[in-house]
Amino acid sequence: MQEVIASVILLISSLASALWLLHYNKQAQEEHHFRIRVFALSSLFISGYALSHLFLRDPNSHTSTLLQMTENLTLYVSLPFIATVFIAMSKGWHWSMAGWGRWLLGLIAFFELTRRTDFGASYSYTLSLLVIAALLLSSIANQSNMTRLLLLAGTVMTAIGSLVFSPIPLLMDEGNTALFMLTMALSIPLLMTSLHFRVQEAGGSPPASRQ
Repeated sequence: MQEVIASVILLISSLASALWLLHYNKQAQEEHHFRIRVFALSSLFISGYALSHLFLRDPNSHTSTLLQMTENLTLYVSLPFIATVFIAMSKGWHWSMAGWGRWLLGLIAFFELTRRTDFGASYSYTLSLLVIAALLLSSIANQSNMTRLLLLAGTVMTAIGSLVFSPIPLLMDEGNTALFMLTMALSIPLLMTSLHFRVQEAGGSPPASRQ
């Protein structure tokens, strides 16, 4: 029951974050729009992870494979993508969608290589630490206290989820799926809001109009 509730919360949180970010940054400059789309896509991958845990609960080979696929997308694509978005924003890197696509293929290739050579756990630990480090470094370059605070808060929640509750936690013997989803449900809106404000500060999109 706890996992079902956590799945619903994560689904709402990640899906709403993706849609809100896309809606209020429709007029963003091209380089910012790519970053926004990548963050939104990452959030949608996480929505798929929540959705799979909500509906694919019957234990069989097909559902297990789908669950593993969405879990891998979350851990090995979505979180690195989100960290890269913030690094690119802080460093002023401008990647085309083709560049982001090559990064996606690289992440998948790294995962497959380490899985096949029995270094999967080590890769997972290393990637989690790199994601957290990238988010922390990005927070230093943020222009305002608000964006920095939001990014730091999102980073803390991401760190707790990745290192303590994830399916392959570095600091615990085993993970906790429900708590991992809840920490992700908190981190995604925090990171999304930080990115939105950062884009506004950079002049990338007009302020959201009040309804």
